[in-house]
Amino acid sequence: MTCGTNYWRFAGVIIAGFTLFGCSTWSERGEIEARRVSGLLEHHQGQWHLQPCDQSTQLVVADAGELDDLFNRVAQPGQTAIFVDLEGLVRADWSMTVRRVLRMESAGRGCAAEQAVSEHWVAESLNRDWRMVIDREGMEFTDEQNQATGPVAMISEQLPDGVMSFRSEQDASLELWLYPRQCFDYANDFRHLAATLIVDGKRMNGCAYKGASLPDRPAR
Repeated sequence: MTCGTNYWRFAGVIIAGFTLFGCSTWSERGEIEARRVSGLLEHHQGQWHLQPCDQSTQLVVADAGELDDLFNRVAQPGQTAIFVDLEGLVRADWSMTVRRVLRMESAGRGCAAEQAVSEHWVAESLNRDWRMVIDREGMEFTDEQNQATGPVAMISEQLPDGVMSFRSEQDASLELWLYPRQCFDYANDFRHLAATLIVDGKRMNGCAYKGASLPDRPAR
């Protein structure tokens, strides 16, 4: 089963400016390249240094912007390094200018937590006892008892203010709303989207982030 056609239209627009990377091998393609980079961020000698998950070369993070504020809020007392998932511009001298922070986590598995390459959007409860994944196959929900539903076909929509909605096509028993605003879960970890999940009429709050993959054309 395939997803609603509206989803492929707006998802293609979202990724138009970015080549997405999780923890992947890089190649020289030019002086400046838009990249997504996940890794360990550390403040050293007045600068932010980012060690990508699968690379030996560190990046010097310039024009950190919101990184300082987020680090001060998310990091545990005495913590000097933290896992981040960033979008930005990487230059040939291995410096990076951050455009957007997708995730920042003080605990958890960081680079060791495998992210499926098929994930488009990932939402989790504030205490991480449920999880919703949006991908090419549709919606897949894992509840508090670790029982999985799906993937099921969906209908999706993006509103002019950037809010996105996804609902199961057959009976609308699953519905996910994503909002473009900062979100902190109960562990105080950061996501760049807030989420509301509705299951059989029950409303639950959570946080969400862009997954490792988004479609660049409609499914056939």
